Amino acid sequence: MKFSAKLLLCTILPAVLFIIALAVGIGGLVYTKGQFSHYIQTEQRIHTGLTEMYAQGLQMGQALRNIVLDPANPQAYKNLDAARQAYEKAYKETDGTARGTVFAAGLGKLPPLRAAHAEAQDKVLALVKEQAADTVKQLNSSETPAWRNLRAELLK
Repeated sequence: MKFSAKLLLCTILPAVLFIIALAVGIGGLVYTKGQFSHYIQTEQRIHTGLTEMYAQGLQMGQALRNIVLDPANPQAYKNLDAARQAYEKAYKETDGTARGTVFAAGLGKLPPLRAAHAEAQDKVLALVKEQAADTVKQLNSSETPAWRNLRAELLK
């Protein structure tokens, strides 16, 4: 092999290897960007939605306890309604985001748990109007366990 051929090979070979490495690096960056974008647009939004539902569940519990403590307080009823609406809004948004992902099955478990939770809350609200003494007992025996079941599924 001639010296000029060896010199040309020593010049071209590193350049080709550099171009290949550059292409692999750019491909990796594009792939990482796509994965990160997917994470932000789905998984992070689902996490935010679940956190919002959890927070609204806590708000509902606090509002219900405020109603039990002072049934004449109209603000407690408004707070309960606002928390219920915010929970439903967060669930709808999160459910829309989760469609077609592995999280859809887990979110599908929430509506029956929330329905049981709402039913327990309604029983407590009915008792507030009728019998204040039995209300605390009902709150502790039905609403609190229903919230715990819903909370456990949200935290999964």
